[in-house]
Amino acid sequence: MKIIDTHVHVFPDALEPRAIEALTVPGRGAQIPGTLDAARTRMQQVGVSCSWTIPVATRASQVATINEYALSQDRHYFLPFGAIHPDVEDAYKLLSTYKELGFPGFKMHFDYQDVSPLDPRMQPIYDAAMDFGLICYFHAGDDVQPHTCHGSPEVFTTVLDSYPGIKMVLAHLGGWRMWDEVEERLIGRDVYFDTAYCRGEMPTDQLLRIMLSHGMDKILFGTDSPWTDLAQEIAFFMARDELSGADIEALFHGNAEDLLHQAL
Repeated sequence: MKIIDTHVHVFPDALEPRAIEALTVPGRGAQIPGTLDAARTRMQQVGVSCSWTIPVATRASQVATINEYALSQDRHYFLPFGAIHPDVEDAYKLLSTYKELGFPGFKMHFDYQDVSPLDPRMQPIYDAAMDFGLICYFHAGDDVQPHTCHGSPEVFTTVLDSYPGIKMVLAHLGGWRMWDEVEERLIGRDVYFDTAYCRGEMPTDQLLRIMLSHGMDKILFGTDSPWTDLAQEIAFFMARDELSGADIEALFHGNAEDLLHQAL
């Protein structure tokens, strides 16, 4: 079966050792090297046809370099998203070029970028997403570090109310380690969730309840590689009797393809 992993991190070879070291914390270590070659090899081993690579620029000065690296990735295996930072000069104008470059959207991690999704600096970014049909791929909820949680389910509810129809993916089933609030505030909203780094981090019954209650047409298979193992993530969902064959098809590729069709 076709499998698309919508949540993958890769780093340039020269930067990879420092990046992995900086992002490793007790209880979370890389399962494979964080390089393109390692990601491609693992994809081929387990039958993943495409990985969406989603970068984060922690400073505005990094955006151009990160995007250059993204553009160098082999499109046979990888679909890169662009980086954006709220402090870049004329974010709206920059984002207006992303479709032409081949980026279907952009990734932001509000904790690493130290900005709230409700910060006024985000307005041109949301406006560009709406005007150009870009996918907003956002870290949501807490993180292993830092524990600042700018992007709570409550905050994203406000964003969704302010920008109806925006194409948004909230990673980690809508809010890592804030899943009770996800169930209270986000279930059924017009927003996608991915499954990245949720297996083993939350009760399986709650994981499945969120997926099925939100709607299997709005759930993307994401791993947060290299921090999880592709084979184990695939096997976990394949083994869930609660998911029908149609659910599995939607999870592993159908929903990602539909979202891309909407964007491109």
